[in-house]
Amino acid sequence: MSDFGLISDRIDGLFGGKGILMSFSWPSLMQATYRIVRLRRLIAAAYVLVAAVLAFAALISPELMSATRAASIFMTMAVLILGHVALFPNVALETLSLSIVGAVFTVVLPVLPEIAGNASPAYYQAALTLEVVFVVLVALAMMTALQKLLEICVYAGPVAHLRITTHLDVPYSAAVAYQQFGLRPETRRGRVMAGPVDPKGFFDVAVVSEHMTDPDDPSSPLVVKLDAKILSSDPQNHETMLVLPNGAVTVTAHRFVPKSDGCRVSVTEMPGDFTYGMHAMFWLTDQQTDNLVEVAELMQNEPSRVNGLAHAVSLLSIAGVVLSPRQPVLD
Repeated sequence: MSDFGLISDRIDGLFGGKGILMSFSWPSLMQATYRIVRLRRLIAAAYVLVAAVLAFAALISPELMSATRAASIFMTMAVLILGHVALFPNVALETLSLSIVGAVFTVVLPVLPEIAGNASPAYYQAALTLEVVFVVLVALAMMTALQKLLEICVYAGPVAHLRITTHLDVPYSAAVAYQQFGLRPETRRGRVMAGPVDPKGFFDVAVVSEHMTDPDDPSSPLVVKLDAKILSSDPQNHETMLVLPNGAVTVTAHRFVPKSDGCRVSVTEMPGDFTYGMHAMFWLTDQQTDNLVEVAELMQNEPSRVNGLAHAVSLLSIAGVVLSPRQPVLD
């Protein structure tokens, strides 16, 4: 397999941007709005988890969790979750762990002054401060542990051969969309590069990761290399087979339906290596639609909104830098 000009200099330094594993950057209003809309299912799941924690707390201690206080905590957590999604769009498991731990944290807050009251009046403020610091550190540790547990659950279990479908309306003709979205030999499409076709109809595909570094060269982005073959193609349909590095096979079918104001691009995929947990996370983050939007935005000159090209910095990583400074993560 050729290196495609070292994968076109790792896709021109990831579009001539800030380099691999971009540091945290504040989203524009357009980007923040897109993230909230695209991750609406993840937000809804986080809200359900918060409600479950509050219901459990009310069941255990009704005097501590009145309806008014439960509503106040829920609204606070709702705003916190929206802010987390807008600022950290690529750490879905952290969003879920934050919803649980954050709800628990806000539930126990009123208890802290009572505990600090056991100290002498002269040391009350110091005791309360130490309690808050301790609880915050415990909350961060709980978030880390819960996120790891969720990650194990996502990737554990058997492979599930389920179809994933979505669609996107684009303001282009079906002929233009057919050329833009269909994967073909000897083309470059954003972070995806394809090599020449061989006598058996296969061609090499390289996908540059926005969020992961090459284990052998941390200064460069990770490049995932696949084998691809076009199974069928006509102006209305384009079906491609991808052979993943682990040998699993994914089949992707695009359909292009003309509309009065453009074209509807529908895509159906059957991943060859997804567990049930991976399917769930793919659905919660609406990743398939995000991938379509990324391709559609290649034909525009405006800054990209998609999560696939956003940074992968997390709240926990920023907390780690604050607690143990090593390198800046903020632009």
